[in-house]
Amino acid sequence: MIVSPSKSISEKEEDMSGKRSAAALLTVVVCGALLGGAALAGCTGAPSPTDAKTPNTGANAPAATPQVKVGANGVSHIADWGEVYPLQTQSFLDGANNIEERDGDNRSHSHALLAEEMEAFVPDATYEVRCGGCHFSWFKEITDAHGTSTEVLDSPMASYQDEFPDMEFWDCRTCHADDPANTLEPWNETFKAVSKSYTFPVKDTVCGQCHAATSENLWETDWDAIDIYRNGVSADGLFQTFLESEQEGMSKPVVDGEGGYITKYDEETGLKYYGGGSVVDLENFQGSNHQNLGMTCASCHMPQTTAEDGTVYTSHDASGSPLENPVALDYCLTCHKGQGIETREAMKEFVLDKEEELAEGQLWMRENLEVLKSDIADAIKSGNADEATLDEARMAWSKGSWYLRYTYGHEGKNAGKKAAHNFDQMMDLMQQGRKIVQDAIDSLA
Repeated sequence: MIVSPSKSISEKEEDMSGKRSAAALLTVVVCGALLGGAALAGCTGAPSPTDAKTPNTGANAPAATPQVKVGANGVSHIADWGEVYPLQTQSFLDGANNIEERDGDNRSHSHALLAEEMEAFVPDATYEVRCGGCHFSWFKEITDAHGTSTEVLDSPMASYQDEFPDMEFWDCRTCHADDPANTLEPWNETFKAVSKSYTFPVKDTVCGQCHAATSENLWETDWDAIDIYRNGVSADGLFQTFLESEQEGMSKPVVDGEGGYITKYDEETGLKYYGGGSVVDLENFQGSNHQNLGMTCASCHMPQTTAEDGTVYTSHDASGSPLENPVALDYCLTCHKGQGIETREAMKEFVLDKEEELAEGQLWMRENLEVLKSDIADAIKSGNADEATLDEARMAWSKGSWYLRYTYGHEGKNAGKKAAHNFDQMMDLMQQGRKIVQDAIDSLA
């Protein structure tokens, strides 16, 4: 069972005691992709309600050199780090409590519950090693031992449980190289392998290594041939890479709506959907006003927090909305008070207004992409458009669909919710997309 967020640290340790079987290890998570001393991942260069470098001098403070047990595999268990960093650990577990406010049923929105969800998938032969690139801490051990060929990446994760009986989902090394006190380092080997042409700031990368367009399951070939950022990180640059990858035979097509970079919806339209599976939070944050101020993902999603005893620590509940976090809203106000925004409620309303503005542009795009799709089908049936015009309309549909996904950050139900990541860029993309789609509709009229 996954450790309950309502349990104390001592109760969690008791739950984790004894010999762990492979099955048990897959179900027990105390800290996740962002556990440990991720105060190191906070904002530098932007004003903050508390200094991100404030020493932890309270009762929760770890020793200068934490003495943490090292497992037989050379990796300290997450439960042991949890004893050193109880505040960070508890805040991470508290992320299991805010799922209802997000979308009601998608548990994977909670880092604290992700392991429980993954546990259900691993015994399934369809849960491949490549999926572990973002979801499984022992992915590196498997690929170090067996390589990163397509054959290995396509093999069931469950087939390696006997070889690696200690493997588990997510531990502190996901972001901290098994050293939360001193090191911030992205762990995801998939991301490192396919992001050859672009180096992101490390404080962005520890989150972006999973929240990026580099989802390896989207590729048919081995890692050495993949360079997703060869045309840059912009929406247009990534789209160009998708097109080139299709031409090179590297893209994995979608089958029945599942996985891959390209969807050919039907023979009737010949429409293709690019970027399926991409989570472009990392890319669309680059060059934003917030990044230019020195902010990172952690600045809003993992704000510096003060415990009851006065200890300053980095919250590891990255699953909830900053708009529902008073500490995060106070952090926003350190800059936005200059715009006349004085209260938390006013700050929240300011962001919600921006989200609504972006959502309106996204709604137009969704509705008119459907219009364009219908017009393409009608033009094919009637024979009223030549093939060159149809191809241009198809490309307009594909690009508009990708722009829409880029501003969403990911496919989902929450229109406008990523507005704070890079509002100006997203609105510009919606304007560009509107012209592209409308011109295509007009060309078929």
